[in-house]
Amino acid sequence: MRALGAARRLQPCLQSCLRPSGLGGCAEPEAVSRQHIASTALQDHSSSSSSSSSGNPAALLPPTPWPVRHRALHSVGARQSAAALAEAAPEQQEPDQQQQQETIPDPAASAALDAASAANSSAATALSGMAAMLSSVDPFLAGIEAREGPVVEYKEQRLKGLYRRDERQELTITRIQRVYDELKQAKGGDRTLRRGRGLTLVDASSPSDDGGGGGGWLSGWFGGGGRAESSATGSTGVKGLYMYGGVGVGKTMLMDLLAKTAPPYFQLERTHFHDFMIEVHTRLRHHAHQADPLAQVANGIADRVSVLCLDEFFVTDVADAMILHRLFGRLWDRGLVLVATSNRHPDALYEGGLQRTLFLPFIQRLKDQCEVHDMDSRTDYRKLASHHRGLYFVTPSREKDLYERFLELVNGRPVGRDHAEVAMGRKLEMPRSGGCATMFTFDELCSRPLGAADYIALANAKHTLALSGVPVFTANNRTSAYRFVTLVDVLYEHRVRFLCSAEAMPFELFENIRTQQEARAAAGGAAAGGSGNSSGGRHSAGGFGGAGSSLEVVDDNLGFAKDRTISRLTEMQSEEYLRAHAKAHAPELLLAMAERKARQ
Repeated sequence: MRALGAARRLQPCLQSCLRPSGLGGCAEPEAVSRQHIASTALQDHSSSSSSSSSGNPAALLPPTPWPVRHRALHSVGARQSAAALAEAAPEQQEPDQQQQQETIPDPAASAALDAASAANSSAATALSGMAAMLSSVDPFLAGIEAREGPVVEYKEQRLKGLYRRDERQELTITRIQRVYDELKQAKGGDRTLRRGRGLTLVDASSPSDDGGGGGGWLSGWFGGGGRAESSATGSTGVKGLYMYGGVGVGKTMLMDLLAKTAPPYFQLERTHFHDFMIEVHTRLRHHAHQADPLAQVANGIADRVSVLCLDEFFVTDVADAMILHRLFGRLWDRGLVLVATSNRHPDALYEGGLQRTLFLPFIQRLKDQCEVHDMDSRTDYRKLASHHRGLYFVTPSREKDLYERFLELVNGRPVGRDHAEVAMGRKLEMPRSGGCATMFTFDELCSRPLGAADYIALANAKHTLALSGVPVFTANNRTSAYRFVTLVDVLYEHRVRFLCSAEAMPFELFENIRTQQEARAAAGGAAAGGSGNSSGGRHSAGGFGGAGSSLEVVDDNLGFAKDRTISRLTEMQSEEYLRAHAKAHAPELLLAMAERKARQ
């Protein structure tokens, strides 16, 4: 009877999606609706089958097997096999039916059971046809044959409607699955040194990991003792993956699917490039009195990590550039597999940097060790998020409005001076702090010699930051622009709630920043337009000759980074980001946010 009720509830949905005349109107149904219908029918069918198992199992057998574990859609071959099986066993079903008639003498109960069986079979047949239709609508999902790994997780999220269909993401997830499959084949028989794995290094570290001195949550990585035996020793023969492309195209999201699905014996760690390099420099200081500190640091990493996932690979610091070749050269010699995301092609890393010729060998080795994959896409998914007003102030009263909002978030607590502990024994003074919120002026955070380590300490100390007086960036505050980019990266990674008052909207803050290619195009347009065209001739006076605006900056590193910063500033004002912030730092806010959304 449950199955009969389920069939009646499903009948309107199935008719609206499967009627021939209506296919044009629902040829692209929402994935979440498909998943809901399918899962509801499966639950009802399962309960009805179990309740009627003592009656006629053969009559209740669905015409098509449904592989629930992998949530795969039906194939035509599977349906044909099931039909052939049903036709091949008619003689086995008849004795069961006779036995059922003997054990159930009540004609009314028998009729009800037959009706339920017929309804159950009809619903299962209809769902089988709908699943086949959905497979044909999305050939990429239908062609997935893997039973585990990131591509399976990606498929499930697509069927739930959480991910959109994107050809570049589909191509990228197959590259990531290739890394997964090769790692499993290379390390499948190796179960030594299994340890916890998380999406961040904080999650994966263990209190029992003693690095032999020095603090930091990566201290377990760089233990000062002798080497432990590890499967990282020697080459695995697995080629890594370097994904580059524009902002908001899903690079980090897809890399995290690898981190989420990797078994413990992969020895995978995932972190941000900023955090990784800060800990490397910290451990270099710890081993400063040894013969080869960099070799000690590299060995400490390779002893514990086989797969390293680095987000936002972006080199601007000369100190980082000078050690990357030796550091990763030793890691690759020890068999480490690198999976990285970046906004730039390897050939464009550290472009225009000091002593870049010393950095070029690292670029060549990186391209040898990793498949370089272009994830260029026209879609920035962060900008699809609905905007949440009230955190980014640009009106004439912006400073006053920002301070009033800051006091609201302090929630009556006293505002005073505080400090955050920074790596390597320093302290960052916080002049205006209350509760879990702090407030700085732009000059206090971005016009002083501060860096990623200071901003990470700030993000760990407070989950809400108010920043006042963000200017439009020009040649006069170029260094401050670099620090602002780093600050936004750190706040975004740590899901910090960010309020600011600024002279302009995010995309206008960087309107004077150009890459060399943009400057050449502007200069070429001005030359083609002649002296009478004054609208297209703006370019940096230091770049390509001619009289340009002294406010403009031609800088490839800053020019490429600005797109990421604009995208993140935009997303950080969205409801989705604030929900992620609340989940990470203040779960008590989630209910209030849900109630407010329900009232809107």
